[in-house]
Amino acid sequence: MELLREIAEILTKRDYFIILGHIDPDGDCIGSVFALKWGLDILGKKSLVLLDSPPDDMYDYLEIDNRDYRLFKEFEQVELNWPEVIFITIDTGDRERLGDGSKLIGNHLLINIDHHPGNPEYGKINYVDPEMAAAGEIIYDLLNQMNLAINRKVGTALATAIIADTGGLRYQNTTARVYRILADLIEIGVDTYQINKAIYGNYSYESVKLKGLVLSTLALHQNKKIAWIKVEQSALKETGADINATSGLVNYPRDIKGVEVGLAFIELEEEKTRVSFRSNNYCPVNEIAAYFGGGGHVRAAGCIIDRGLKETIEMVLSKVEEYV
Repeated sequence: MELLREIAEILTKRDYFIILGHIDPDGDCIGSVFALKWGLDILGKKSLVLLDSPPDDMYDYLEIDNRDYRLFKEFEQVELNWPEVIFITIDTGDRERLGDGSKLIGNHLLINIDHHPGNPEYGKINYVDPEMAAAGEIIYDLLNQMNLAINRKVGTALATAIIADTGGLRYQNTTARVYRILADLIEIGVDTYQINKAIYGNYSYESVKLKGLVLSTLALHQNKKIAWIKVEQSALKETGADINATSGLVNYPRDIKGVEVGLAFIELEEEKTRVSFRSNNYCPVNEIAAYFGGGGHVRAAGCIIDRGLKETIEMVLSKVEEYV
């Protein structure tokens, strides 16, 4: 906590900040970066969020202004004309997860705030706490260290981060402290029902059609402790769904009774496959993902493999068998 106080002091004393989120930003990333940005706004600081891609429209309730962020490919630091800019990465397990954003940091002071185990502490200042359920939980503490009166807008972003990374308070990382933080946020007017509905109960027609096709590929591995699904490009084209509609599908094989590891294999290109891992009780899927160049949490991780769908499935299942 002493280091977090030091970071809070830096943010209080300095005036210009660039906040970066990881590629394919999820709810924890989106909620955390904008909670910090809007908190800095309250303090009269100048800040800008940089993202690899725009926030998904499921987060429309956050009312993110286009002026609050830029995409990596659009950003040119010179147009800001800010002296002594501090860069802050949030919820980014390693520098590679920044994608093109990594090139923008240069020699600037970099503060790395994260909760992923195995974070290599790539910043000049690193605050990494794997005990936290979400990066948003750390940002909540940071804003309190800065003596900021959290308002409903900032609180909604914080609650989004926490609800997203706890699976709507269903995952094992949901601690008593998480409930206490959300209770505090609810008391200032944060609508957690709205957040849960937007993230977990707001599907497009195309995404539901895709779900039906994908679930028809469901397979139970021979030991019955591994289940998996696959998403082919042909399924996306047939249903008209985009790649974002694959988010969360991995939970279906994971939630089968008796299964320890659920997998989703998503064909990005002919020779590129995304793999999502989820486990229930004991399998450290972050270790398996790391073996293939990815990472994540003990119970939720992912990677991208430069192989075709069929070969990737065979490779990953063989490795998962060593753990289950």
